[in-house]
Amino acid sequence: MPAPIAPLVGFLFGVAFAWLASEELARADGFASRSMIVVSLFGLLAFAPVAGYFLAFAPDWSYAYFIDSRRLPGAVDLSLVLIDAASVPAGFAAAARHAKIKRSSSLVRVALIPLVLAAGFLLIALPRLGIDATYAQYQGDFGTRSVSGTPLGYALLWMTLVLTGAVVWTAVWLRRSSRAARRD
Repeated sequence: MPAPIAPLVGFLFGVAFAWLASEELARADGFASRSMIVVSLFGLLAFAPVAGYFLAFAPDWSYAYFIDSRRLPGAVDLSLVLIDAASVPAGFAAAARHAKIKRSSSLVRVALIPLVLAAGFLLIALPRLGIDATYAQYQGDFGTRSVSGTPLGYALLWMTLVLTGAVVWTAVWLRRSSRAARRD
């Protein structure tokens, strides 16, 4: 996942999870709900490792060749992974109040700015993200190749499957928990 938009995507996952957990949130006091724990675990155990994988093994691609990753201190990547882990529960917390009172228009407003920023970055960077290279290769226009069929391409496919499975599992759990809260 590209580093500049990973926290935005995590925030959007959190907003979507808050919407799915609206019934439980309506019955819970504050944010101390089982749903917040599950969403935090999703951010820590699924989302952050997927985003961190690309920072560790394809850092120039992760920065979409805008930044030479060799010039960045190692603490930057670690900080980004921690921000990625925190972005999912942050989105959940930001949207929980609106989800609690079931105001979908407010949820859309909470998600609108991160969605527009992430979509804008993807529109700009999409041609760059289809290339496997180092920063120097991309800038020098030598040694570049298409992502498909490369280890980066296979990692993108695998991490997309892992993240999709984690999102589906979390969403199913939140819906079941929300339905159980409705019955109580």
